[in-house]
Amino acid sequence: MHFDSSVEKRQTTAMNKRTIATSLLIFFFTQANAQLGVMRLVGNGTKDYKLGYGAFIKTGIPVSPGNDATVEIGADVFPLDDTYGTIMCPLKAGYRYTLDGSGKGFYVEPQVGFDIYGVTSLQDKNGGDVNLKYHGVIFAAGTGYLFSISDVSFDVNLRYETVIAHGGSNNLISLGISKGFSFGRRDSNY
Repeated sequence: MHFDSSVEKRQTTAMNKRTIATSLLIFFFTQANAQLGVMRLVGNGTKDYKLGYGAFIKTGIPVSPGNDATVEIGADVFPLDDTYGTIMCPLKAGYRYTLDGSGKGFYVEPQVGFDIYGVTSLQDKNGGDVNLKYHGVIFAAGTGYLFSISDVSFDVNLRYETVIAHGGSNNLISLGISKGFSFGRRDSNY
């Protein structure tokens, strides 16, 4: 029996992608914090959008005392009304630098990434539904304050983010307080 080598290569590539995705998910669920956020789309054509909300999973990989390389994946929803709006699924990498080097207190965090999936659903002039799908490069800048109360981490933050796609952009500002929910053990005595 003879197999087409291009079919074998596609199957091997698909298997490798699944293995990498599974490994990343396991890493995220054992080392990451899940957080919720409230945000607002800003810029031209966004005045009719309601306050948005989102959830993301974020992990920090220590690179020096008090500073982390970060990886974040999330989903942001911006309702226009009960049926229409915009959804974005960003994947970002960044560097969280705490100003005093302790890992707590004030920090700055630039990020860069890619919008894995974006869709804006609206009605056209004839009343028909239109779904505009897009992907794009993401640039974000954030600042905040990290602190703990009884071993529960909190993050008071302000972030500006832009997704550049098809010659335009979606811009958002996020202001809020996030409570970290750890999926795995962060500290160990052994």
